[in-house]
Amino acid sequence: MLPDHLEAEEVFQRVSVVLWSKFDDFESGTNFWGWAARVAQLEVHDYRKRRKRERLQFWGEDVIDSVAAAHLQNSDLLQRQRHALGACLEKLALRDRELIALRYGAEQVTTKHLAERLGRPLVTLYKALGRIRGNLYECIQRTLAHEERG
Repeated sequence: MLPDHLEAEEVFQRVSVVLWSKFDDFESGTNFWGWAARVAQLEVHDYRKRRKRERLQFWGEDVIDSVAAAHLQNSDLLQRQRHALGACLEKLALRDRELIALRYGAEQVTTKHLAERLGRPLVTLYKALGRIRGNLYECIQRTLAHEERG
């Protein structure tokens, strides 16, 4: 909802504080992500109002509302996809799961650096990661399709 990375980080920090301070207002059993997205949308509006006098704004309020609405509309799907990803990661062979964790975990090292670290050819590692990502994608699709069938 904000085009500048630093502004987005600033607002994200503010959203985190607001969510924490208003957590008692959240109704258990309702959509947490929807609630958090609405708080974020309001914080973006507030941030833009404060910054309006400081510089030219290229994004109108209608654009922000549209982006927020699109995100909220997809939040249930994204939550189901995240849940399916977690289950699919558990189904991976240990070696594949470790490779994904090394590449996309807390360190988020580049594939080139990971190949050097593991002593594996870069092209081999690219192929392995591509295969694993493909398997995860297919697993997520199957899981979501199974959920829809009931």
